[in-house]
Amino acid sequence: MGLMNTGLLQTDSNSKEEQDALLMEVYKQMFIVTYSIIRNKSEAMDAVQESWVKILRKLDTLRERDKLIQWAKVIATNTAYNMIKRKVAVSLGDPEETGITLVAPEGVEERVMRNIIFEEMNKLDEKTKQILTYKYYYDMKDKDIAERMDLPIGTVKARIHRGKEQLRAMLSDPYLRPD
Repeated sequence: MGLMNTGLLQTDSNSKEEQDALLMEVYKQMFIVTYSIIRNKSEAMDAVQESWVKILRKLDTLRERDKLIQWAKVIATNTAYNMIKRKVAVSLGDPEETGITLVAPEGVEERVMRNIIFEEMNKLDEKTKQILTYKYYYDMKDKDIAERMDLPIGTVKARIHRGKEQLRAMLSDPYLRPD
């Protein structure tokens, strides 16, 4: 089922050409939004495609036809951020295994990911937040964190592990969770 078949774009005053032009404008706007967030053409196109699927599934929730572009842009924005969150959740694995760390981000995508992580970190207890900041922002070794915070190294490692698990849960995409 496409947007054309839903009656969403079909009115007495729309020609097929006008409907096609509207669909192209929706696609263009969704791509602009996703690319501005993700900064990778291929991944932005993936986000647009994922957004189309969500739009088709939720089409009955759109109350006003004239708000289609704005609605599609919101869905595309959320999809792009969710893609980044999934990427961040994967990157929270062992830095030696993933090759990804949160130290010295260079691009826009990395800054966005770091900001998302720090927003979610604010929901953690203060000690865990502090330990994760030392570990991933200041790139400190577990031993150095333990000394600085006057904690046993085992406690530091356990808090890092639990903190990463909590962040993974907070950053996971709700569309991937089983109902």
